[in-house]
Amino acid sequence: MKLNNSYTRIATTIILSVISTGNMIAFAQLSVQGKNENGQSYQYFYWNYPSYSIIDSVQLCVDYISDFAVDTTEGIRVRETSLLEIGKSTSKFLHRQKFIADSLHRIGYGLARQTDHLFEDVAYPRTFFEAVFQNYPEGRLTCAGKIITQDLIYEEDMPTFDWSISDSTRTILGLTCFKATCRFRGRDWTVWFAPDIPAMTGPWKFSGLPGLILDAYDSRREYTFTAERMYRTKEPIILPTLEYLKTTRDKYYQAQKLMLTNYRQAASIYMANTRWQLVDDGKPSPTTAMKYDFIEKE
Repeated sequence: MKLNNSYTRIATTIILSVISTGNMIAFAQLSVQGKNENGQSYQYFYWNYPSYSIIDSVQLCVDYISDFAVDTTEGIRVRETSLLEIGKSTSKFLHRQKFIADSLHRIGYGLARQTDHLFEDVAYPRTFFEAVFQNYPEGRLTCAGKIITQDLIYEEDMPTFDWSISDSTRTILGLTCFKATCRFRGRDWTVWFAPDIPAMTGPWKFSGLPGLILDAYDSRREYTFTAERMYRTKEPIILPTLEYLKTTRDKYYQAQKLMLTNYRQAASIYMANTRWQLVDDGKPSPTTAMKYDFIEKE
């Protein structure tokens, strides 16, 4: 799949190292640099890659514009491109940065395992670097994310949405969409779905309607997902084989909150699989106020 995000550029460098026996070992260093629509910069460095599992094949892709309030006290928002990969039985939703990272895992498949991550000047939560797999495994939902440098993964039953469908219609991407509403984990949601595309899925964890969800927003508009385009591709849906720490949804959000309020303490727990080390300067670990409301409030 072609990466067409105008804010992202990919640089690939092949580095040769000589070990003591005189044999030559080749490994790949790949970096991703870019800016989001708010002008914030981000950068990743990857040294060598783990393998990955192909869990389905993509039938349809949908690009969404995700617009999130990342600081509800000061009204700071971030807009990013997100991607929904719809397979035969599984769907995968992830933000553009995570998509690039997963694509790099495929590029580097077969190389020795060692991965480093650097994030620079990115002022929003790492939920932007997670992937949500619906109906994987069957009847379950899997979420894979990252806290500092530790990859985390949790499963839960496929969420149940008590949708109320109305007769209201609007046109999105040339398709007639119907309105549906529900309350889910502390937020009141409105979505618009297209019955002409009988995929019972949508952005993030949304599912259960007789058609693809093309627009979704909560009552406070702190989270919005708006479909921008749809297209066909023959790419696989992949799950990188990382050294995941298995957890639960509650503990995952607890770790996210710790990272946002006390980064140093979170790093002491979740810095893993990296060459970097946390330096103890003897100063107390600073705690900051929580300015971000998670998409799941319950």
